[in-house]
Amino acid sequence: MAVDDESYERIEELTDFAPIREAVRQAMGSMSLKLALALLLRVGLELPYDEVARRLRCLESTARVRVARGLARLTQRLEVQT
Repeated sequence: MAVDDESYERIEELTDFAPIREAVRQAMGSMSLKLALALLLRVGLELPYDEVARRLRCLESTARVRVARGLARLTQRLEVQT
């Protein structure tokens, strides 16, 4: 089922992600650039691992490790803040 733009904007208004967004921004800023970029590419832009690896100029296995480590650190930092 598709959601039209107006409905999507209303959903965004009803779900205030501002506090979460700031916590994620801070957590991302506290990790290494390599981990943060891997997370941004894989989770933020939803790129497949082979594309993440290509953009980071590393092996796909390395990209997977960076994403996993980044997610672990993000989870840890967000748990501490809540």
